[in-house]
Amino acid sequence: MNTATVDSPLRRNPVFWIMILLPAATVVAGLTTLGIALREADPPLPEAYHWEGEHLDRDFAQQRLAAAHGIEVTLLTAGGVCAARVSAAPDDVAVLTLLFSSAVDPGLDRVVLLKRVATGEYRGACAPIPPGRWRVALQAGQWSIRTQLVGSVDRLILRARDPAGDGAS
Repeated sequence: MNTATVDSPLRRNPVFWIMILLPAATVVAGLTTLGIALREADPPLPEAYHWEGEHLDRDFAQQRLAAAHGIEVTLLTAGGVCAARVSAAPDDVAVLTLLFSSAVDPGLDRVVLLKRVATGEYRGACAPIPPGRWRVALQAGQWSIRTQLVGSVDRLILRARDPAGDGAS
């Protein structure tokens, strides 16, 4: 019998080809991924990368100091002016730096400088801040407060928290 005219049942069965081709495709995809990883790997971290850890340590220390003093800041934004009233701060600094970081659109991020107008009172010009998801950071001398906000920024009360105490920062 001529083998050229006889079809093997294995050649006509699609399950057979799936059993062969699926693992073969997986091997090819794995080798391709390995080749890409070896050729286009991320560069190693620079030697001076440890500075980021130092900045984080300083930031946590500033938040702990604010929590130890029980600092509370009432922030009002209206008519292009941001006003802050600070209570229980250990020092009366000349300028507060207020950072609004949008969780959705980095183009909305804002830095507002609030200058002291009286003891514990600060004001600065700021464009209207739309409602949304925000990370708010307030930096003042040796202390800082950070929080997250969903909604309007018209009236906001910031309370200092120990970053290690409740996981909030």
